[in-house]
Amino acid sequence: MRRLVLVGAGRAHLRALHAFAKPVVRGAEIVLVTDVRESYNSAMTAGLLHGAYTIEEARIDLGALAERAGARVVTEPVSRIDLAQRVVVAGAQRVPFDVCSLDVVGWPEGADLPGVVEHALPLRPVSALPSVRDTVASRIAESSRPIACVVVGGGRTGVEAAFVMQRWLRSAVGGGVVTIVDGAATILENDSPCRDAARRELERVGVCFALGARAVEVTRSEVLLGSGAALPADIVLWATAGAALGAIAESGLPHDARGRLLVDRTQRSSDGAPVWATGECAATESADARGGAHQEVQLERSLRAALGGSNARTVGSARSEPCLLDTGDGRALVEWGALHSRSRLAWWLKQRRDRRFVAELQRR
Repeated sequence: MRRLVLVGAGRAHLRALHAFAKPVVRGAEIVLVTDVRESYNSAMTAGLLHGAYTIEEARIDLGALAERAGARVVTEPVSRIDLAQRVVVAGAQRVPFDVCSLDVVGWPEGADLPGVVEHALPLRPVSALPSVRDTVASRIAESSRPIACVVVGGGRTGVEAAFVMQRWLRSAVGGGVVTIVDGAATILENDSPCRDAARRELERVGVCFALGARAVEVTRSEVLLGSGAALPADIVLWATAGAALGAIAESGLPHDARGRLLVDRTQRSSDGAPVWATGECAATESADARGGAHQEVQLERSLRAALGGSNARTVGSARSEPCLLDTGDGRALVEWGALHSRSRLAWWLKQRRDRRFVAELQRR
């Protein structure tokens, strides 16, 4: 019997567990190793921030999902991946594997920088968002002067959060301004279909940018940048991507400067080790990096092939899905081929897609 060990409860692993609930691979054992008992649809982050969703609508019961897939759950954080012995070390347990896959939703990058824990509001884990929303609403209500909000992170979560905050501040007594800070030269670095339209819309509603400037410290009233500049900040939302699983670099697997596993087009480790990865655990050296949905489909196909002892085929270019961004005002930005607009219909489509993802994983 071949054993598949899924490390982490990211979107690709949730989809894989749902798919493996059907007996597609004979003679396979599945073990899910995760330090959480519940997962959440991260695409609902901005909606949770402005109250469009409840936390229950975004929640996914990992135990129930694993049970339907016939998977055993080890609820411990992973500390080491022993390639020589083909063992994942989680807490006091050693979990042997024939096939290992990594898809961990990590803590925010930079969360260990000075002042972040004390003064910033993290937008992950998703379960903390109701508390974040209450804190932000309280600070806005208590202030009669202009409020400076800094969103650290120019990815999808940061961009949507900036839309939400700018709308909130426009209705505040003293108003205010939102600034997106990111070390990259552009927002939505890996989401090119939405990038230009999102930048135009953010500029139109008054959001400012400090790009190519990495945040290095947060104080009670400022965000300090690596360039030496300082931005005034009454509210700081920490919206960076997840930090890589430390066990990747420590295991000797090939990785990039951020500690993410270098993978080939089948999502397998580039050195041929029996380890696959996707999401925030994976990086590619090729220039044609593919989106998350494509990676999720590829990972499932590759894991099935590995469990069956065959070589994985790469997934061809599938029809692209619409890029949808929550703009926090009952509308969404949509980019899909020649279609580009900001509308209530696009928001309805986004809500439908977000809720369908959760519903599918809960379906027996």
